[in-house]
Amino acid sequence: MKYNKIGIVGCGNMGGAIYRSLQSRKIDVIGFDPYLDPKKAEGMILESDWSNFQKKADLIILAVKPAEVSKTLRSLEAPKAILSVAAGIDTKILSSSAPSGSKVVRIMPNLPILVGKGALGYYGDKELYESLKEIFSPISYCLELSKEELVDAVTGLSGSGPAYVLRFIQSLAEGGVASGLTYSQALELSIQTVIGGAELLAKELEKNPDTHPEVLKNKVTSPGGTTIAGLEELEKNKFPFAIISAVKRATERSKELGN
Repeated sequence: MKYNKIGIVGCGNMGGAIYRSLQSRKIDVIGFDPYLDPKKAEGMILESDWSNFQKKADLIILAVKPAEVSKTLRSLEAPKAILSVAAGIDTKILSSSAPSGSKVVRIMPNLPILVGKGALGYYGDKELYESLKEIFSPISYCLELSKEELVDAVTGLSGSGPAYVLRFIQSLAEGGVASGLTYSQALELSIQTVIGGAELLAKELEKNPDTHPEVLKNKVTSPGGTTIAGLEELEKNKFPFAIISAVKRATERSKELGN
């Protein structure tokens, strides 16, 4: 890797997940987070002095709240290579806030990087792309974006998407309980159903990139059967519209955070 030591500013849920992934792969990493609960910092090497942290870190992954981004970057003492995961903060703000000569890439990963199954979109200075992929491709699908505004769409879809999927799993399990299963039985069945459905679609797309999810849905749907009865209820309750609206609203919120 071009950069010998990776520094992570903000080691909460996302920053901590990235830190532990790098640590598990024996990549030299250091963190800085004066607000982190000591229990969450277990096993991490955290630098308490901001100036020392900057001297040690060759590339910085910025994982602070959007409201803290500009202030953090303005406090840098020298140009840096910077990957920012802050929602809504565009590369113009990143570049103007960081010291002149800094290189910046805006990225939006998601929490399943914790288990090596993340999804990530990125846009910015292309000379950082190879390093970005070295850091993230072992734990995440990485999508290079042609336009920066698409980072907001990635935020609304895959950045926020795990929450939608988890809410769906919970609702699926609750439906199982309402139908007589125990909660633990229903939850396990729900998890395996979502995993299996996703893997089935992925395998079919490998064979034929033009495969549409509806084709596989129709294989489960017999005339007058149980699945069509359930799908009818989803349509009645505007399930597809609700998902589309959630992605669009989260995308809009990402844009709002940058204003």
